[in-house]
Amino acid sequence: MAERNHCELTGVIVALDAPAQTPAGIPLRRLWLEHRSRQEEAGAPREVRARIAVLLTGDRARSPALAEGQRVRAAGFLARAGYRGEARDRLQLHAETLEHLEAD
Repeated sequence: MAERNHCELTGVIVALDAPAQTPAGIPLRRLWLEHRSRQEEAGAPREVRARIAVLLTGDRARSPALAEGQRVRAAGFLARAGYRGEARDRLQLHAETLEHLEAD
């Protein structure tokens, strides 16, 4: 059986980095997604808050419609934020899809 790595989160864009490019010329953009929900853990309700970097590449990185305060659903895979220092221990979501959601 192949290893699985899939993550889907909804939340609000709280910060948006400027567009950039990889050394190979691939467009990329990082945003920070703040997730808040109520989950059940061991039969008891739990308030969950998390903030994670979401990396957009290619055409998704070029989206002019991205803005702080927007609610989105991001789905993709988790990977290290980097290979040196503390980045080795941080995860970021590499978004394969990013969907804009209506505000509550």
